[in-house]
Amino acid sequence: MSTGKFVKMGTKMGTTYPETGDAMWDLIEDFYKGMYNVRKSAGAATYGDNGYFNAIMGKEITAAMFASDNVFTAIGAKPYQHEGVRIALELASYGLDAAGNFVGIGADTVQDGNVPESVQMPVNEYREPYKELPFSFDYGLGLQALESKEDDTIAYKDYIDKMSANYSDMIDRTLLRPIEIAQPTKGGVETSLNGIARCISSYNELARTDVSLSAGMICPYGGQNGDFIARSQGVSNLDGQLIDMGGQQLDLLAMKKLWRTCSVNWRDSASPNNKVFIMGNISQDKLSALMMANNLYMDSVYVQRDFNGVKSIPGRDVGILLRSFQNVPILQDGNVNFDYSTKKVSATKMGDITLLDLDHIWMSVLTPVEMYNADNPAYTRMFRERNVMNMRAETRIDSFIQHGRIVNIADEE
Repeated sequence: MSTGKFVKMGTKMGTTYPETGDAMWDLIEDFYKGMYNVRKSAGAATYGDNGYFNAIMGKEITAAMFASDNVFTAIGAKPYQHEGVRIALELASYGLDAAGNFVGIGADTVQDGNVPESVQMPVNEYREPYKELPFSFDYGLGLQALESKEDDTIAYKDYIDKMSANYSDMIDRTLLRPIEIAQPTKGGVETSLNGIARCISSYNELARTDVSLSAGMICPYGGQNGDFIARSQGVSNLDGQLIDMGGQQLDLLAMKKLWRTCSVNWRDSASPNNKVFIMGNISQDKLSALMMANNLYMDSVYVQRDFNGVKSIPGRDVGILLRSFQNVPILQDGNVNFDYSTKKVSATKMGDITLLDLDHIWMSVLTPVEMYNADNPAYTRMFRERNVMNMRAETRIDSFIQHGRIVNIADEE
């Protein structure tokens, strides 16, 4: 039974639903069934910290949010619209003559003269195809039978919650994996999400001495067979900014250089809005110590969470207080310095430090997370419930030179 209705208030939509949890469920159900006749994403549509519902009800209704008990990394989500992303390679004109000398605008036109040859912006469409991201797991029907017997077994819902946290953490680790971990392939086709380091890599990566990289490893979305192979043929506007420490200790100059080389290319004149540093806990602790040693205050900023760019309702803000550098918030994530040999977050490894412009790199979702399960032994041939969580998505990017990384930082001893 609906507890409210949608009303038109001038050019905007409003509702008469009460501001309660149950009424929010009714609003979502009525919206999807009536006004927005599509199937909603699987999962709990809660209101608040973990909510995914777009309160403004625009067409970009899907949001991808990845969180677990020890992870706080977020990339803005946009719905998947098409495989290709149109990217301008460079400016339409640099005011150069045939010999490469700068002559500026109007150089070929005398008073009352002819207009010179026309130019157009070089815009190409680069393929960034989606990936299948399945995660299958089992749950014993014997455990499920014991759950109601007050036996010492994990509750079914708790088990699913832990598997969901595992899924989100694995997506997070995939996004933050080091560039030297090669993209997996199946039948010659790349699988798994592209990591952020690969998306914003640089031609200069090929000269690194700490790791051995091939052209295919620094070219996202297909490697040698992809559309970004030009990245391996010289520095261009398809490159991110690379600060190579050469195995030396992190210093403030490197942090400033990363900010300077990225911010000069930001569209909004070095505004910190929607920019973020991503680093491991060792790197953040080191940076804090460096600033204290130089009598510099490591500031904090209040960051408001949003869903697909839609802010939470004023007066009901959902935010977090984060450390910052140059007024840009720092997201600390253990997956940056994850040790794959011990399967633990390293206490000595620095990992890369990344600066991102979240207006231009995002998670693009074709199909939100869906859950499939079967517990019928007649066709599974097992006394176990078989489950699959799956999402179709890809890390996508449409501009490169405003992102950057500090690499090859000496580890702590």
